[in-house]
Amino acid sequence: MGELAEDVELVLDSSVAKSGRYCSLSPSFHRCSLSCWVKENITKKECCFYVEEDGREGICMCGYPKVQHTDEAIKPEEFMRERWDPHRHIREAPTDAYGDIRFGGIGQKTSKYIRVSSNTRVDLLYQLMTEQWKLHPPNLLISVTGGAKNFYMKTHLKDKFRRWLTKVAQSTGAWILTGGTHTGVMKHVGMAVRDYTQSSSSLKGQIVTIGVATWGVIHNREALVHPEVSCYSCYTSFPGDHPTS
Repeated sequence: MGELAEDVELVLDSSVAKSGRYCSLSPSFHRCSLSCWVKENITKKECCFYVEEDGREGICMCGYPKVQHTDEAIKPEEFMRERWDPHRHIREAPTDAYGDIRFGGIGQKTSKYIRVSSNTRVDLLYQLMTEQWKLHPPNLLISVTGGAKNFYMKTHLKDKFRRWLTKVAQSTGAWILTGGTHTGVMKHVGMAVRDYTQSSSSLKGQIVTIGVATWGVIHNREALVHPEVSCYSCYTSFPGDHPTS
């Protein structure tokens, strides 16, 4: 995948986005407010010059197929006779993928998602999550890293890992950060949070889980794009799979 693979998608467990500290706004007002804020502050990366990669028919040098380029990028008068250059031909544009998402097959759980450029300022992301998505600021950040390859974990170790992770996150008001895919150690994190949320003990306190995945690896990502406004998407994961959040 080329330069555009640096775009990332944030997906988080939004069931925690409920706090008595904030005023209650109508859904339509909140969507309008969020949309205006996102358009002013959050961008994605976009290729503005389609040049087919050698040996890969229909694939641009940026790593994305021709159909995912605008008409202006396919016949750009501005760049005629130029060689493709990621520093010149990858530009920032307002993001068009954000809103609410429900994962089919795992109940009525609704989460938030947004596509952002890898150049997005950290303070803007923090403002998005705490002011726009209404999350409590974290007392602790738990970043779970490891290989993306699937591996076997003994049952007693798996149980200990899940209990430790959810207990620490719930008792400290932590945010859990992962790579956001259903593979490797990220899969175990997602299943731990899912089991906790579906259990009666989850009434004691919610857990915030944020998955940060590169846009290029997200299955059926086209369903998440809504150019005009924040939108509600129903996303079907692979059979038997469950997303991180």
